[in-house]
Amino acid sequence: MPAPTPLSAFMSLAPIEPVLVFGSSTDAESFQSRCRQGRIVAAQSGRWVYLPLPAGLQRVRTARGGDVAFEFDSHRNAAAWNLSIGEIGKIYASTKEKPRFDTSVYLGKVWK
Repeated sequence: MPAPTPLSAFMSLAPIEPVLVFGSSTDAESFQSRCRQGRIVAAQSGRWVYLPLPAGLQRVRTARGGDVAFEFDSHRNAAAWNLSIGEIGKIYASTKEKPRFDTSVYLGKVWK
């Protein structure tokens, strides 16, 4: 069975770390059981999984189609973080028009 896909994501400010938002606490627990660095905070929503701040993360923004883009300083850091979360994100290939397209990990709704 594949890992559940988050509906959205945001950055927590205290401490500074990405938070993945799942549709249910069951989905969050299933993801957290596969992604050992993730944690669910009892005092917060049971649908949120907190992850350690990844290396090279430069910014988090909303993207086309309602997903969330995590932008990194390099493709290597983007790919390493995506691998650490079970490759549930999507990394698109760079093009001549968008030479740094492969430095972002998209989570949430998948667009074509």
